[in-house]
Amino acid sequence: MRVVATLVLLVAGLLVAPVPAEAGPTDGPTSPTPPALSRLHVTTGKAAAIRNADGARVLLNGVNVMGLGEYYQPNPDFESNVPIGSDDFEQIAALGFNSVRLVVSWSRLEPTRGAYDTAYVDEIRAAVAGAAAQGLYTVIDMHQDAWGIAVNTPDGVDCPEGSSPANGWDGAPAWATITDGATTCRRPGMERELAPAVQQAWKNFYANTQGIQTELVKVWGRLAGDFADETAVAGYDLLNEPGFGPADSLGKFYDRTITAIRKAETRAGGFHHIAFYEPSVTWSAFGSGGTPPPDFTADKQVAFAPHVYAETFGSISIADGFAAAAKAAKAQGVPLWIGEWGYFSADPADDADRMDRFGAAEDDHGYGGAWWSWKQACGNPHVIGAPGGQPGPISQSLVRYLCPDETAVAPDPAYTGVLSRPLPRAVPGTTTRLDSDGRTGTLVLVGQREKLAKRCSLRVFVPGVWAEQTVRSTGIHRIHTRVDHGNVVLRGCVERKFSLRIG
Repeated sequence: MRVVATLVLLVAGLLVAPVPAEAGPTDGPTSPTPPALSRLHVTTGKAAAIRNADGARVLLNGVNVMGLGEYYQPNPDFESNVPIGSDDFEQIAALGFNSVRLVVSWSRLEPTRGAYDTAYVDEIRAAVAGAAAQGLYTVIDMHQDAWGIAVNTPDGVDCPEGSSPANGWDGAPAWATITDGATTCRRPGMERELAPAVQQAWKNFYANTQGIQTELVKVWGRLAGDFADETAVAGYDLLNEPGFGPADSLGKFYDRTITAIRKAETRAGGFHHIAFYEPSVTWSAFGSGGTPPPDFTADKQVAFAPHVYAETFGSISIADGFAAAAKAAKAQGVPLWIGEWGYFSADPADDADRMDRFGAAEDDHGYGGAWWSWKQACGNPHVIGAPGGQPGPISQSLVRYLCPDETAVAPDPAYTGVLSRPLPRAVPGTTTRLDSDGRTGTLVLVGQREKLAKRCSLRVFVPGVWAEQTVRSTGIHRIHTRVDHGNVVLRGCVERKFSLRIG
């Protein structure tokens, strides 16, 4: 059966016009309150996917939120972070995202050894609840860059000729920073991860010197216990961009951490959340290096979460970056989610072509991802390059800030045209074709139902600006629509083979 319908969104009245009778019953006046978020899990092997409680494949389209991270402050005149505001999650949802990757810091969870900061956990809990209230899943990300906040060059230290003082960053607390006297000074052009103090700190972490790795494993157990029954938490990103070290040592850390998380979830009467694991930091630039061995864990609720900064850093192309990520995930037999990606030109228009090609690659592979980042302060070490320095003219987050006054600029269409494009959110089967274009409002989705998925679990997001597009479908029945932050979510029941065309 072929159905032709038109979606008409009347934003002022929060009404969705009915589709024709042959498409099945539709919702009447709708509430802007999103439905409860379903518990997510993964399947592995040939059917590898992130799935909801209905067994449908879920595409997490998200953005990184930095507001709870603890970052080194290079210049006391500029705050290093933008706090999470009461309207941030509402704005994120209005752009069509359905998830956030929430940056949290070990240095705030355990500011002194053995002291777990429950007040900070309350902040994390409030952020998860705030996101869930807007229909957003949260991936809790144990974030770090270049080890931690205490690898900065201290005041009064004279760096050797040919080197200069370096920033601290974020992640590990000062008490867990064991550098064995290695210099914090950096030579010109040296990547932050190559600073001797940073490299030595990572060596001691992998060696579990003074039990510092064990402490982070314990922290993960406590945190997982606190969110054990929270369905709005999609899962846990175990460690952001791990520093240089043996891949098997990274795998052993992940295995220890997953074991601690599972014990905590069981004790708390919860369920097993997805454990997102990353390769080493080299992957971001080169699409290779530092991937844990395929047998690093026996746990089945895991997903590979590389950062694909293809054509942002390094020389790898978008096509090659996706091919490398797909190959690694297939070798592990697990689903893939891109934890970070983004482009940061001074003029967003210069990024439009790369954005379009990246979005097309996501569609081709069926991957979701999280843009870096939502908001970034002018005083963040990403913006101020050295202790005592001044910020550059722009802090390049999705909501850009003009520095030094930190004037916020709305997300640019060069980015939102891809990030806010029509996309399936849940598909009760395999997708054989997906083409979406946020600049024209078109989408083509072709798929085949899987028996393990409930047939009426199809969900497709349509931006409000394209809500009057024509919808054509085959093999889809009982089409419903609902309002979601001024946008439309189309729901339906699928036959064995189905297709949907918008625009």
